[in-house]
Parts: sequence; structure tokens; C-alpha cells
Amino acid sequence: PAPAPAARPVVGASLTPEEMAAVNARARTMTEDDIGTMLDQMNDMTPEQEARMRAMGADPAMMAKAAKMMASNPAMKKAATEMMKRMTPEQMTRASQEAQRQIENMSEADRKRAMEEMDRMKDQ
Repeated sequence: PAPAPAARPVVGASLTPEEMAAVNARARTMTEDDIGTMLDQMNDMTPEQEARMRAMGADPAMMAKAAKMMASNPAMKKAATEMMKRMTPEQMTRASQEAQRQIENMSEADRKRAMEEMDRMKDQ
């Protein structure tokens, strides 16, 4: 029989509760400028960073496009900043894992539509 496929890493699974609490504490103190810097970094990922994203089930191109869209929309950036300030470590983990599941289950056509929708939102 063929070997079972390797399980894909789950977002947050490699973090201890203490590490996740530290990530959450950092997210709660991020300013809109900090978010902007983070979004800029997502648009300039190294091949290693892209490989890590793919290993977690994320599409680096889609993440970069989403980052560009958010960076060009001050209201969306502000909303993300406020949302992160209110999230507990558990909520942050669940939200990240749910996003990962949704991306993993997208067909190529779904991904293309999502990218096109992000382009339309960015241009508004």
C-alpha cells in the first residue's frame, strides 16, 4: 500500500500556549502603522517565507494580493487592527485555522475568482 500523505502543519500548532499568548499580546498592541509594515513585508517575501506559507496551506500569491488590497484600504486596515486588539489567543488560533481550512478546500477556479475579487476591491 502507498504511504499515507504527510499531514499538513496546522497554523499555530507548533506554538506553545505561552508563545501563542505572546503572539496575541503583540497583535493587541499593533498600530495601524505596524499593520502597514507587516502588509508591506508580505508583498516582499523571500522564497523561504513563501515555502513556509505553502507548507501551512496558504497561497503566497493570494496572501500578497490580500495584503496589497488591505494596505490600499485604510478602513480595512483600521478594522483589522481593532479586531486583533479584541481577540484572545484561542480566537486568533481558531480564526487562523479556519482560514487555512478554507484556503485548502478552494479549487483552482475558486482561487482565481478570489484573486479577481481582491483586485476589484483594491481598485474601489
